[in-house]
Amino acid sequence: MLVTIPEPIDLTDEQASALFDREARRYLGMSAEAFLAAWDAGQFDADPDQSDVMYVAMLLPLVR
Repeated sequence: MLVTIPEPIDLTDEQASALFDREARRYLGMSAEAFLAAWDAGQFDADPDQSDVMYVAMLLPLVR
């Protein structure tokens, strides 16, 4: 089976921020700003392997 890998796309800073915010709201029900504050405060440390948290955390390079 041949798998086609899509070409990477470049996002502007505004597009990256909007994507991060949209996914934080979608997966965690919180804004990007609220997620970043909670992440920095260590609020997810008790259970860091939550799949929704990890998905959003993997997007951190978009905004940092």
